[in-house]
Amino acid sequence: MIRKMLVIAAAVAMPAASIAGISAVAGSGIASAKGLPITAGVHTCDLTGSVTFAKPGLSHDGSVTNKLSVISKSAVTPSGECGTKAIKNNITTTTTQCGVTPLTDAPACTDPLNAKNISKGKDRYFNTTSSLATGGVDSIVSSFSAAGIKAVLLGNNVVLTVGNTGGNSVASIVGGVCGVGNTGFALAGSTSMAGLTYVLNLCIVGDTGVATTGGFFADFLTSASGANNAMHISTGAFASPSQLIFTQA
Repeated sequence: MIRKMLVIAAAVAMPAASIAGISAVAGSGIASAKGLPITAGVHTCDLTGSVTFAKPGLSHDGSVTNKLSVISKSAVTPSGECGTKAIKNNITTTTTQCGVTPLTDAPACTDPLNAKNISKGKDRYFNTTSSLATGGVDSIVSSFSAAGIKAVLLGNNVVLTVGNTGGNSVASIVGGVCGVGNTGFALAGSTSMAGLTYVLNLCIVGDTGVATTGGFFADFLTSASGANNAMHISTGAFASPSQLIFTQA
């Protein structure tokens, strides 16, 4: 009885603001676990993050390997209604056999420094800078067309459909929504939730690596043109105006 009275007394003494705060936290946790209703209209979430290209990074000449494919890793952190948990994915890119079409081979295939590697079977090339423009869309489609991309909206798990069929699309961005001097990729289409569609704009605005300047598109052009063959772009940075935009009918 004495213990019960002490508990009641403590509750009475507790400030109303504290009680409200505890209720809000508890309520928020419960709502988040179940997912809040998604209202009709547009729900926009800003994105930041990075893509780490398969080692040793993008370069004009490319690199050689004995692997049939290589993996780049992306990690994108949303905000607002999309939560704050990073969306991490692997992007698989198929390598190309040297010597099949010599006129289009990467310089890495004929680089004397690679002769020993090539003689030992490391005769497939990858990561030429220009390949991001020519094969980036295909790599995204092949990597995510089966399972889609997992995301969150108002605490609800949502899977983004990825592909270039049935109203879904994947395309390169040069300028446009990414702004002058930036490039990236635009994905759009349906989701796992009825009536909910999405647009995902991933704008690569910065970079790191050997002989890079921090500006991805400028470095991309410099490397792809052969103006600086020593440049290796290790990572690209996603930042504003990168966004994930949901629309509920």
